[in-house]
Amino acid sequence: MKSVTGEGLSFRKAKRRWTLFFTLIVVSLVSVLSLFIFVLSLRLERGAEITALNRVADRIESRIGRAPLIALERMLRNYSGNLDLFTAENEILEFVTPDGESVLQLGGRIKSSVPLVEGTSKAKVVDYDDSELEYNILTRAIRNIAGQPVFFLRVGRSIEGLSEKSTSLLFSLILLIVLVAAISWIVGLALAGYVLTPLRESYDRLQRFTADASHELKTPLTVMRLSVDLLKSRPLESESRDKIDAIDGATRSMQNVVNQLLLQAKANNDSSAVISYQDVRVREFLEEMKEYHRTFAESKEVRIILESDEDLFVRTYLDKLKVAVAAVLENAIKFTEEKSDVTVKAFEREASLLIQIGDSGPGIDDPDKERIFDRFYKIDESHNSSGSGMGLSIAKEMIGSLGGEITVENRPGGGSIFEIRIPSRKHK
Repeated sequence: MKSVTGEGLSFRKAKRRWTLFFTLIVVSLVSVLSLFIFVLSLRLERGAEITALNRVADRIESRIGRAPLIALERMLRNYSGNLDLFTAENEILEFVTPDGESVLQLGGRIKSSVPLVEGTSKAKVVDYDDSELEYNILTRAIRNIAGQPVFFLRVGRSIEGLSEKSTSLLFSLILLIVLVAAISWIVGLALAGYVLTPLRESYDRLQRFTADASHELKTPLTVMRLSVDLLKSRPLESESRDKIDAIDGATRSMQNVVNQLLLQAKANNDSSAVISYQDVRVREFLEEMKEYHRTFAESKEVRIILESDEDLFVRTYLDKLKVAVAAVLENAIKFTEEKSDVTVKAFEREASLLIQIGDSGPGIDDPDKERIFDRFYKIDESHNSSGSGMGLSIAKEMIGSLGGEITVENRPGGGSIFEIRIPSRKHK
């Protein structure tokens, strides 16, 4: 369903869309940069952990290196704490023979299989609390004078979760992103307003020009109509009368366009003015609209069927609602099939008055739904019609100035349904 509102709301929506776009761009850039900083921080922290493991290995190797290598295995197998090799929390220590036999383990038990090669790796470790955690493991060979490995020293540190430093950095980056989003939204609103202001001013100048030009054209057109009517009242030859009829038809069409331009300019000018609302009995209002279009409907043998409760009221600006409903109803009669029905339903739903006008015409293709409310736009089937292509545009302006909207959709079995929705202010 295509929803259309007034031009003022369209400018506000455009402002919000551009602000959202600007905010998303800025937040995306800051988020990518923050992610890069966080990943780099983690890599640096992991590197610092490996460096710390090397320091621990250096410390332990320097301590056990004072003992003769021949007696080292006996000391390790009978470890009683005299080597001062206690580990810190979330640290492990293990001595392994070149054959793979574990001689001494402190701080936990390595569960995973770790190759006896110098370097770093990751492994699962079960600590003294029987918790299974992932550790960084550094393996280093302790060699004799001949350079042959006597033992392999393994030291490890837990890498589960984030350190306090990384956690603090993560929260800081998240806070930065939220702060940047808020600032970007405020700046985006200001920039969008600055960019759209000239467009809005140009649009307002165009509206004023349209109103002024329409006023200027209204008087000469009225004079032309009066002159044509005066000529038609006189006896004329057939050829002259045909030409005068053609002039009369063209003048009427031009006068209709001028009147519609005036209505549209009035809708825009009144949108910011204080509107005088009045109580409207919806059933009586629709009966009036039906009577107004009776002649046009009878010329096509079209019935106008009304469905509305007698006690349905709405508090609104009646003149604008009349113009909007008249334009949509005229459009429905124009494009519905001859000897068929046009239905007009009115009811209240969710604090809004809904007026649905359905016809049995050819329906509206999806691409045309996007433009049917544009000024002077006609769908292919109506290019040769006598309409100006402004009726639905004017209806949109009128309903938009009332704080409502118009939507259109095809209905099953053929035809279209135009739905007018306005706030259902309670009558007093």
